[in-house]
Amino acid sequence: MKVIGTKWIAEAFLFSGRRNPQWQLNMKQNAEWMKLWQAASPSGKNVKMPSILGYTGCRLKMNEHSHWFIYDGCVSFYEKGNVINKKDTDRQMEFFLMRTAPEDVKKILNELKIF
Repeated sequence: MKVIGTKWIAEAFLFSGRRNPQWQLNMKQNAEWMKLWQAASPSGKNVKMPSILGYTGCRLKMNEHSHWFIYDGCVSFYEKGNVINKKDTDRQMEFFLMRTAPEDVKKILNELKIF
């Protein structure tokens, strides 16, 4: 998986009808994400995004054909029709991604008691 030279864009799914906040990860954060991903245990279940109001998970887009969905202890990586599912023990990957957000987004996440 190529880490260098891509613009990784994170998005927190917070709103219905409004644009969700997005931000770009830096190269150090990309590398840390890949360490977490590689260390995660395989899982037989993929992310199920709930149909509720409020926070419904997050996404990390690596390029136009590759992205991760993260929610409720699961991480699913989608790449050109293939899916790899892993466990997000203690929501470590989800919280890591949220901590990379800019301060104004972190304020919203804290107000919503997401982390």
